Amino acid sequence: MAYLIVVLFAAALAGWAVYARARRFPGSLALAVLPRHAEDRRPLAQARANVRSLEEIARSEESAARAEVARQEQKREQGLRAAARRVASLEKPGRGKRLGALGELTLYEHVLVKRDTNGATRNVHLADRRVRIDAGDSAYYLYVLEADGTPERTDYPRRTGEGEEAKGFTEDRVRDFADAVRRAVARENAFRAALPERLKQAQHDRELLEQDTEAVDRARERHAGVRARNKDNRRLAEARAELEAARLEWRRHTGRMPPP
Repeated sequence: MAYLIVVLFAAALAGWAVYARARRFPGSLALAVLPRHAEDRRPLAQARANVRSLEEIARSEESAARAEVARQEQKREQGLRAAARRVASLEKPGRGKRLGALGELTLYEHVLVKRDTNGATRNVHLADRRVRIDAGDSAYYLYVLEADGTPERTDYPRRTGEGEEAKGFTEDRVRDFADAVRRAVARENAFRAALPERLKQAQHDRELLEQDTEAVDRARERHAGVRARNKDNRRLAEARAELEAARLEWRRHTGRMPPP
């Protein structure tokens, strides 16, 4: 059964090939397919091949030029989006990257986020803050103070118990977190000091990118030039004229006009 299917499939393919050849070289089946008529078919086949080759070259050139336009447009859009994101990140820095957490506090690049017992949160901005630790009998106290000395206190109960029963915080953990907050404050102060100039530069860079269309314009001009050259392609026009002459000659001999 499988063998019969293969044979039938092969026969169908062969039949289609003969049909396609007969359409391309109309007149008689012998003229279309038999080897002894190869020389009769050659002028028409060669004329077709010449046209197809030149058309493929033209399509390839236009496709490459069109792809370069798309690439330059995409590159410019990506640059503009990156520049816009840069400006936005300086205009509204937000919290920034998460740096760590301890108890009720989560440290980000620009703020401390404090969570209360109800789960609500509020931001404590880092700029111009000072950090201090006090140790009590039952807890450590982390103070994040505003410039005028107003404190934001967070309590860390001392560690009790061992192993899985342990609760609370060690002094080392609290001091390490306090040091991380101090470093973040220092970076935030430097960030805020440089922010006006960095924002001005980012805005200027974005404006330059918005004005710079040179690469896109150059790619579009090249694409237009390729299209114009192909439209007036003398070699392709001559090849098409030769194909038309070969088709007419075929009709003169067979009475049937072949397709291009």
